[in-house]
Amino acid sequence: MKKLLTLCLTMGIAIQLTSCGDKKIIYKEGKYEGTGQGHIDEIRVEITTDEYEIKAIEIIEDQEIPLLSKIVYEEIPKEVIKANSTKVDVVTGATYTSKGLIQAIEDALSNAMIEGDDY
Repeated sequence: MKKLLTLCLTMGIAIQLTSCGDKKIIYKEGKYEGTGQGHIDEIRVEITTDEYEIKAIEIIEDQEIPLLSKIVYEEIPKEVIKANSTKVDVVTGATYTSKGLIQAIEDALSNAMIEGDDY
């Protein structure tokens, strides 16, 4: 019985150690600006990253229609941060604003990326 318990504990520890592998560094830590073409004009953003993920996205400047852009600026940054990727759905009815925001985020990320990685 003691041998079985020792074996189970050893296996559990081994599984935990192998599953806690090193995270791959994706970004250079810092704040980066990017621009994208919205429906009306350029959208400017500032993103904040650490080495592993996108931490924050702030819209710095835009000329979009507030009624449409409000939901885009609420939803897309949340989804991008959650996915740690710009491969997210656009907001229906605000496609150009959504694509412009995603383009601005990608532009900023291009400065934050470690060479050879892709967002």
